[in-house]
Amino acid sequence: MIDVTISLISFNQRQDLERLLPSLVKAASRVNSEILLTDCSSIDGTVRFVRENYPTVNVYVNPQRAGYGENHNHNLRRSRGRYFLIMNSDMTVAEDVIVCLTNFMDQAPDVGIVSPKILNEDLTIQGLNKRYPTVCDLFLRRFMPRWLQRFCQRRLDYYEMRDVGYGHGYDVQFLSGAFMFARADLLKNLGGFDSRYFLYFEDVDLCRRVQLTHRTVYNPDTAVVHYWQREAHKSWRFTWYFMSSARRYFSQWGYRLF
Repeated sequence: MIDVTISLISFNQRQDLERLLPSLVKAASRVNSEILLTDCSSIDGTVRFVRENYPTVNVYVNPQRAGYGENHNHNLRRSRGRYFLIMNSDMTVAEDVIVCLTNFMDQAPDVGIVSPKILNEDLTIQGLNKRYPTVCDLFLRRFMPRWLQRFCQRRLDYYEMRDVGYGHGYDVQFLSGAFMFARADLLKNLGGFDSRYFLYFEDVDLCRRVQLTHRTVYNPDTAVVHYWQREAHKSWRFTWYFMSSARRYFSQWGYRLF
């Protein structure tokens, strides 16, 4: 049986995949794995590049307009691994990351999802371990000017669990969908991501549903680098996706102001 299915999605992300795949293929070779890529009809040569240079990557071209979670669900439905690794394409990974997390999950049957240390390009902590979001947290992060955020830094640090720290492992309420190492059978039983979330908040929704039966955990023993673009802070289109998903999330799980 395959140990790990690695799930990637792309939309005109050839440059990201050119950077990611050398490190990912090396990491994947250390376990019995498969790499699945769902491409959203890219026009930058993504599919041709992957098929010509990485023929072991199983590529599916999705002709439908689908969101982040639903595209990963395409990979989940055709996956064969015991574990299902959800990850962004704008990353590079440590060579030991997959084998480390596989060994961890083999020894922790009560854990449903684990995430490693996620770093910025300069190798500082990205701060993607989060508590459940509140309206206040999202307003401060998205709409508060940078020069004013320093007056609320304690609250921002609390949301990102910097008060707990990133040097040891612990349970996390909200793990980022940028990199989730999960039990495949658990995700399949849950139906994967809720496809009603086109982009944003599908990850915290999934964590909350997983937490009905399993733990969601941070493991700092290995790391990935995430070349984070923070699109919701740059584009009104992505801001609209963010706000729409936030409304759905709070309607489903309850509004909390603070």
